[in-house]
Amino acid sequence: MKLKELFINNLKFYRKEKRMTQNELTLAIDKSYNYINSVEQGKMMPSFDVIEQICEVLQIKPVQLFDEQASPENIKAFNKEDYINGISEKLFDKLKTLISYEIRNTIG
Repeated sequence: MKLKELFINNLKFYRKEKRMTQNELTLAIDKSYNYINSVEQGKMMPSFDVIEQICEVLQIKPVQLFDEQASPENIKAFNKEDYINGISEKLFDKLKTLISYEIRNTIG
């Protein structure tokens, strides 16, 4: 997936997650009418300053707009088996840490 498409999918995802319309987000970052619509259609790309403004409004970090696994649309584009394995490894590591902690506290 291209970086631009990734950015657009994530922008849509986080905007909708905050239950904001394109126009509401446009007004919140003090841009002209239909600015976010143009960005989401790929007609224009925001500057770094505008990306920071968008992230402040959406209460996310800029890197989240470029995260390959942020939105469901992006996740579908990746190898599901790799994604499942990655999550499984993280869960297993957390579980192992919790079990070790409990054993140490129980034994003393």
